[in-house]
Amino acid sequence: MTARTVLVTGASGVVGTAVLAELAGHDVIAGVFRRLPAGSDRVVRLDLHAPSLGLDRRAYRELCAEVDVVVHSAAIVNFSADQAEVDRLNIEGLGRVIEFAAEADAVLVHVSTAYVSRHGRTGGGGRLGTEKTAARTDEYVTSKYLGERMVRDSGIDAVIVRPAIVMGDSRTGVIRQKQGVHQLAEYLLTGKLPFIPAHPGTFFDLVPQDMVARGIRAVIDADLRDGEYWLTAGPAGMPVERYLDLVTEIGRDSGIDMPTPRLADPSIVDRLVRPAFADVLAAEDLARLDGVVAVCGLVIIPELLPTSFGTIPHGPAAMTAAEVEEAWRVSLHHLVQGLKS
Repeated sequence: MTARTVLVTGASGVVGTAVLAELAGHDVIAGVFRRLPAGSDRVVRLDLHAPSLGLDRRAYRELCAEVDVVVHSAAIVNFSADQAEVDRLNIEGLGRVIEFAAEADAVLVHVSTAYVSRHGRTGGGGRLGTEKTAARTDEYVTSKYLGERMVRDSGIDAVIVRPAIVMGDSRTGVIRQKQGVHQLAEYLLTGKLPFIPAHPGTFFDLVPQDMVARGIRAVIDADLRDGEYWLTAGPAGMPVERYLDLVTEIGRDSGIDMPTPRLADPSIVDRLVRPAFADVLAAEDLARLDGVVAVCGLVIIPELLPTSFGTIPHGPAAMTAAEVEEAWRVSLHHLVQGLKS
């Protein structure tokens, strides 16, 4: 392995913090906007909304001269954010990172999402998601879809990696910030939501954050300079019915008195359940329902995703269904501990 200087944008986020923990042996620079990350001795404050990443010209040139690889994980994944806010970081900010990588003659490892596969489908972009204003997924997916196009068209050395739903560390369950899949489990555990809007026979693609980070590390170590890699469970995707079983099992084993959750037809939830409760539910509860419908419409998939694990030189092997299930159990135990503390 050749040691490289790696700049990680979004280093205080979920993927960024996991990547920092996996880059021992490389000289790592943590690029942050506000929050300081753990796991790096070198931190630079970057503003992807500003020219030159918010740095003065001298600092920008010095950073360009030093960096060999840019892992770009900074992005807005808040489904309640408006289109302008999403585009400002996920598209315009990406453009500035591409410019930096070109000037630095650095390889760009662009962290996209496996759900670009949903672009143009219901809940997956092209403004085909839920019509409710509380939460939309299409702005995010479209920004990632267009971002990939920008990377491919840039002409620089660049690799696109596509994580699916990131869960906590496979050994501890720890994660920098709960994702939608954790929030959904919390609502089920606490009885705030008695169902998942999903069809039978559909899937969650869950991948531990350390697996994602190891995949990115393998891309860097192999000096890959092009290609698209799916950092997913792939054939080991979890049936939505098994997801419900595990949430219920671990919740009750931990002493939580929770109702038995079930599946609900998403179209019925959107057409009948929401209108029926629109005038009686508190705004917070209605927003929760809208958010769950929107997120589930994106991440619960009718077909299993491909995976590149097992194909990246010296990278992690593809996960088995048992490994995915065990990692989700660990994440659930960590979540339950937080609820009970």
